[in-house]
Amino acid sequence: MSKYLILGSGLSSCKDLKGLQAVCRSALAHGILKFDTAPSYKTEEVLSEAISICRKELGITREACYIQTKIDPIQMYNGKIKEYFKEKLSAMHLDYVDSLLIHWPLQKYFMRTWESLLDLKEKKYVRNIGICNLRVRHLNDLFNQGIIPDILQIERHPLNTFEEERIFCKQHNVMLQDYSPLCKMHPRISENIELRNIAQKHNRNVGQIILRWHIDSGAYPVFTSTKPERIIQYSQLDDFSLTQDEINIISSLNCNHKLYLESLVCPGF
Repeated sequence: MSKYLILGSGLSSCKDLKGLQAVCRSALAHGILKFDTAPSYKTEEVLSEAISICRKELGITREACYIQTKIDPIQMYNGKIKEYFKEKLSAMHLDYVDSLLIHWPLQKYFMRTWESLLDLKEKKYVRNIGICNLRVRHLNDLFNQGIIPDILQIERHPLNTFEEERIFCKQHNVMLQDYSPLCKMHPRISENIELRNIAQKHNRNVGQIILRWHIDSGAYPVFTSTKPERIIQYSQLDDFSLTQDEINIISSLNCNHKLYLESLVCPGF
């Protein structure tokens, strides 16, 4: 059971029902039961439909699946988060989602949004709430205000290991989710000789090794793929683990490389 892997439906994923059915069926059939979406991905309704069709085909209950979506800046700006989200649940034909995250937190509207998420959680429309794209300085500021998210989702990969954020999450029992976990197979990853040697030792490919590194460092990698066969490959991670030396070698690739700059979308933070 690939309990740590989360299949994302971000900008590089399938958008149509047929394509999402294929990847969802592959994921569910191979033990990947967690799914991530967001309003800006334009996949919330179609992903929910694809999951519903595929889990019924495979005899998997809704309770066994984990569906996560987000609140984007436009919803933060517009306000009325609770009303918006209840309408979104109806459109997704769901009674609840397993987690709801603030995607790109706008400081001006943060507190009212967070209070809405707390209320949605209290009323069981949402089981977990969290925030994306924050650094440890932000987390410490929120912690000092008594705010600890259930989940932190950040761009994390071997070229940007976010060690302080990882340690914060471990200390405070926050689920750490790593998006862009393969850094789009940057040449510093795909062509790295040490990574290739580790992959050869474990009879895996480099992508599988990197995803195992995320898991062994205590995180849930959020990956995307349009290829069912690739999803099957990535589901095959539970029968091996990395040594501490191998983890250290992969972590040593850190060079603070970022694909997405938070400051462009999170003014004030």
